[in-house]
Amino acid sequence: MRWDRVHDGRTAFLACMWAMCTPGTPIELGCLPRIGARPELDGAAGVLLALLDRGLTLGVSGGEATHQVAAAVMAETGARPGDVADADWVLVHGAAADAIACARRGGRLSPERGATLVLAAAAEPHPVSIAGPGVHGQAEVWVPLDEVAVRAFAAANSAPPCGVDLLIVTGNCVIGLPRSVALGVV
Repeated sequence: MRWDRVHDGRTAFLACMWAMCTPGTPIELGCLPRIGARPELDGAAGVLLALLDRGLTLGVSGGEATHQVAAAVMAETGARPGDVADADWVLVHGAAADAIACARRGGRLSPERGATLVLAAAAEPHPVSIAGPGVHGQAEVWVPLDEVAVRAFAAANSAPPCGVDLLIVTGNCVIGLPRSVALGVV
């Protein structure tokens, strides 16, 4: 099956929006673009194809396969390459804590300038506590983030409304963690 920019892009876009409205809940992406050899990178490519366009920058944290996927996405969307610390969007494959820690957080007068990280995750999910908008009280969810990444996410979002948003892609699903939620190690 081939990726359709309009139909599949809209499906991926809606999945990401639904994921951000229901933090910690896996949402199915639908069709994948078949850009990356690894399912999690291919799913992340679908998310980026749906959400990036000209005028945005994409940073990359990962190996050669991650850089190849990012190059293909930028060629298709018109996004420009950027450093992880300055990019609007960051594609992460592998350990996420360093990328989360150095990603742009925005400022008090422009919190919307905080980065969105798209984490292509192949790790096993771990339980974390989650609270905030879109979550009823405090809940426990399973996400493929290690303890160091959970703590980095909490630190990056410790000065609201500034912070980073995270879209975790596990192949054919996306899990949203907006900067407005609080995560804790269980």
